[in-house]
Amino acid sequence: MNRSLVLTSLLTATFLLASSIVLAPYFSSNMVSAQQGQEKEKGGQVKHVTLIASEKQLQVAPDNALHPGGITYNAYTFNGTIPGPVISIDQGDTLNITLKNEGKTIHSLDFHAGYGPSKALSGSVKPGESKTWSLTGEFPGVFIYHCGADGLNGIWEHISNGMYGGIVVHPKTETKAKEFYVVFSELYNNADKGPFVGTNGTAGSFDIGKFISKNPDLVMTNGMAHKYVPAIGQVNKLELNKNAELFKVKPGELTRWYIINAGPNDGVSFHFIGGMLSVRDGTNQANNGLGTQDINDETWWIPPAAGSVIESTFPEAGLYVGVDHAMADVVKGAAFAVVAMENSTASDYPTGTCVPPKGSESVVCEEATAAEAAGGAATTEKASASANDNNDKNTNNKSNDNNNKGNDKESQTEVTQNATMLNTSASSGNATGNGTMMAGNMTGNMTGNMTGTAGSEIDISPGSSSPSNAKFFEPPALTVKAGTTVTWKNTDSTLHTVTSGSAEGGEPGKDFDSSYLAGGKTFEHVFSTPGTFDYFCTLHPYMKGHVTVN
Repeated sequence: MNRSLVLTSLLTATFLLASSIVLAPYFSSNMVSAQQGQEKEKGGQVKHVTLIASEKQLQVAPDNALHPGGITYNAYTFNGTIPGPVISIDQGDTLNITLKNEGKTIHSLDFHAGYGPSKALSGSVKPGESKTWSLTGEFPGVFIYHCGADGLNGIWEHISNGMYGGIVVHPKTETKAKEFYVVFSELYNNADKGPFVGTNGTAGSFDIGKFISKNPDLVMTNGMAHKYVPAIGQVNKLELNKNAELFKVKPGELTRWYIINAGPNDGVSFHFIGGMLSVRDGTNQANNGLGTQDINDETWWIPPAAGSVIESTFPEAGLYVGVDHAMADVVKGAAFAVVAMENSTASDYPTGTCVPPKGSESVVCEEATAAEAAGGAATTEKASASANDNNDKNTNNKSNDNNNKGNDKESQTEVTQNATMLNTSASSGNATGNGTMMAGNMTGNMTGNMTGTAGSEIDISPGSSSPSNAKFFEPPALTVKAGTTVTWKNTDSTLHTVTSGSAEGGEPGKDFDSSYLAGGKTFEHVFSTPGTFDYFCTLHPYMKGHVTVN
C-alpha cells in the first residue's frame, strides 16, 4: 500500500514537472505580451514642445472710447504671444519640454501639471541658454504654466507681463465635445492713465504700485481687453473692437471650455450670460476621467493660477456672453461673445483658441500649426511643436478679412472675422518707436560719457523694466574722483537693484548692493578706491552701467 502510494506520488510529480516544462514558454510568453500591452497602454506617447522666452511689444487693447488710440505694452512672452500656446497631451503621455531663452533677462518655467519638482520646474535659464526636461500627464484637467523668473525673484513681474499659458491633459474616458482655450489675466501698466484717457500712444511697462494695490488697468481674455467683443448696447451702441472674432457653437452641442485664470492677483467669477455650466475639475476615484464639482450652475469661482474645465450646452440659437461677473473687470475687458448658430462647424475657432483633441499626435492645434507654418516662423513635426507669433499671423490675415467680408449673413456680419491684433498704423508706429529707441540709446551713452564727470547722480529711467527702453541707468557711464558719494534714484514704477559686478560672472554685490529699490527711492555708495566698477540690476540684468573712479 505504501509502495503504491509512493509510486503514484512519483508519477504525479513527474507528470506535473514535464507539463510545466512544456507549457512554461506558452504561459510566460503570453504573460509578457499582456504586460507589455499594459505598459504600452499606460505609457502613452512621447511628445515634445518648445517654448521660446522673449520680450516683445504687443497690442493689449483695441482703439475704442475706453482706450483712445489703443494700448501697446512691453510684454514678456512665450512664443511671442499672450498667453503662450495651449499644450495638449493625453493621460499617460510623456511631454518633453524645451525652454529656450531668447530674451535679455533670466526666465524659467513652472508647469502646474508636473508632479514633483523635477517634473514641474525648469530652473533658471539665462539669456542665450536652453533646457529640456520631461513631465508625465498623470492627472486629467487643465493647468497653468508660467514663468518663475530667477528662482521666484521677480516672478510677480514676469507673470504680470504675460508669461503664462495652459496645458490640457485629456482623461482616458473623455466625452467628445467642441473645445476652447481662454485665459483671463490682469495687466498693470505704468503708462495707462485710466479709462477714456489711455496711454497717449506710449508703450507702457510693469507698475508695481498698481500691482501691490491690486488695481489692474486691464483684465484681458487671451492677451487683449475685449478681444472677442465687437460692441455692447442695443439702443445706444458702444463699439469696443471692430476686429473682434466670435466663438461659434451649434445649439445643443456639448462644448468644453478650458478656462485659466493667470491672475496674478484676483479671481474670476466666471459666468455664461444666458447659459448654465457644469464644472469638471479634478479627477474621479479611478483617475481615468474628470471629476464633477458642480452641475448646471450659473457662476464658478476660479482663483489665481488655477484652471477649470467648464462644460456647457447652449440650448437655442442666439448670443451668449462669457464674463468675469465682477463688473469692474467687465469694463476692463473680461468678456467674450459666443454665438450659437446652426451653420457652425467643427473648425471655426477664433485664432489661438482651439485645443488638439484626445488622441492627437500634435501638442498644438493642427489648424493653428498650419497657419503658423504659412506665416514662416515656427515649425511643427508629428510629435514636436513650437507655437508661432500670433500677432504676425493676424497681420497677415488682414487680407483674408477683406476677402471674407459679406460671406456671413448671420447676426454677427458686422464683426470682421480673423481679427488683426496689430493694424498697419500700429505696426508702422512700432517701427518708428524702435528707431527712436536706437537713437535714444546712442544719445544716452554719448551724454553719459561726456557729462558724467560733472555730477554724481544716476537715474534709473522710467520704463527700464522693458529691454526695448531708450535708457536704463542715466548716465550709463560716470567718472568721479575718489571719495565721491554717488546717488542712484529709481524714477521707474517698478523694483530695481543697483548691484556691483555683472550677471555674466564674478561676485555680484561684492562691492555694493542696494537690494530692492522701489520707485522714488535712492541708494548711495561712497567710491573711495580708484578703478572701474561695473554694476547691473539683478531683476533686469540687461540694465548695465559703470563708474570710473580717478
